[in-house]
Formats: sequence, structure tokens, C-alpha cells
Amino acid sequence: MYYFMIYFIILLTSIASAALIYLIVSREPTKSCFKNFAGIHASGVNQASSALLVLCIAFLLNDVTQIRQKANDTLLMESDILRTMSRLAANLPPDVGGPLQGRLIAYSDAILNEDWPRMQNGTSEDVDAGAGSRDTVIALSEFVIANLDKFGHPQISQQMLSGVGKMRELRLQRIELSKKHPTIEKLSLGIFFCIISVLVLALTHYDRPKQLLAATFLFLWLSMSTLYTVFMMHNPYSGLDPISRAPVAATTGRLKDIARKYQISHPGTVIDIDAPKQRP
Repeated sequence: MYYFMIYFIILLTSIASAALIYLIVSREPTKSCFKNFAGIHASGVNQASSALLVLCIAFLLNDVTQIRQKANDTLLMESDILRTMSRLAANLPPDVGGPLQGRLIAYSDAILNEDWPRMQNGTSEDVDAGAGSRDTVIALSEFVIANLDKFGHPQISQQMLSGVGKMRELRLQRIELSKKHPTIEKLSLGIFFCIISVLVLALTHYDRPKQLLAATFLFLWLSMSTLYTVFMMHNPYSGLDPISRAPVAATTGRLKDIARKYQISHPGTVIDIDAPKQRP
């Protein structure tokens, strides 16, 4: 509903802008000024400005595609590391495996219940400031480092240490991607070419008011709608087509299944499997 209202406002703005341009061009002294350019073939200028606008939008869309792909890959890698560490923890003694399972679940839950809403709302600075998964990943890192000698095999210790380091790197990358927005320069360039195209349309259609009104409206509506769509899609976790959090949700479920089996095979082991309540 929100996006429908925005596009409806863009439609009304385009109609109002086209009507205003029509009134300005069809009245004096603008009309007399434009008559001085009668006979000039400005179609080439119009095509060039339109082509530059299209290229600008294409570059913005390319940025959106790359950011979305990177965010999706980051999420998949982070989920894979969590599952790998959980499977390794399932083969460790209860005094190490149980607490490690609990910390992995806490981190996965923090991504879903705390990080994700903030990334969607564009308030990832809260995560950097200490909210969300930061405390849980720090606790996980400290536990792994403190218990390296209890993992039983140097290769497992190395895998755990490497997994935690990579997880922290992917977490920062995931949060940083949620802050991505089109630069002011790129948006300004698109708006500039849009204005140039509208001026050229007015110059070449001043003596054909109906065609001027229709062409200006369609051009503004399509250009503004496209620029807004590109702007909204720069955050891969929100917008019109956000990436799914299903990989993390599935991983969380898998971690809890592994933890429950671990508790069955190691009676007396206590693991906090229940998801924590979402913080405000």
C-alpha cells in the first residue's frame, strides 16, 4: 500500500508538472521566445539527452544488481558457516559442545530477530553501536578462543577459529550493504538529464500543445517512477523485491534440531534453544 501511494503521488506530480510546463510554454513571453528557435531541428539533442538519462538509470540498476547479489551471497556464506560450526560442535564433549551450540543459536536468532528489522529499516547504525548480533558474535569469538585446546584436534580448532573470523567479516559486510544508497551525484545527474530532455521537448513542441502535454507527462512519469524504483531497491533487504531471509531461518531451525539431538545423546546438557524476545 505504501509503494502504491508513492507511485500515485508520482503520477499526480507528473500530471501537475506537465500541465505547468504547458501553461508556461503556451503563454507570453515564453511563447515568443520559443518562436525564435522555430525551424531548429532539436531531435538529435533530445535523443542524446534521453540516451544519457537511460545510461544513467542503467548504471544505477547495475549497482542495484551487484549489491543484491553480494548481499545474497553473504547471507548464504554466513548460514553455511553456522551450519558447519554446529555440526563440528555436535562431536565435541558436553562442556564445550553444549555452550557452543547455544552461542551459535543465539547468534542466528539475533540475525533474524534483531539485525534483520534494522537492516530493513535502514537503521543498521544501531547494530554497529552495539545492538543486534554484535554482543553474541563477540561472545562466540571469546568462547572459541578460550577453548581452542579443548576441541580435541588442531584441525577442528583451526576450522572453528577460521569460521568465527569469517563470520565476523560477513556480518560487517551484511550490515554495510544495508546502508547502500545511490550517491547524490548519480541521482543529480539523472535529474539533470531529465530536465534537459523536458526543455528540449518544450522547445520542439511549443506549437503543438496537446502533443507537448502528453509527451511531457509520459516522459516525467516514466523517468521519475524509474528513478524512485532504483532508489528504493538499493537496500537489498527492503524495497520492492527484498532478498529472502529464508536461508538464515532454515539455518536457525537446523541449529536447533542439532542442539536437541545433542541434548538427547548427552543427557544433562543444558542448551538455550528458545529464541530470545525481539528487542525494541
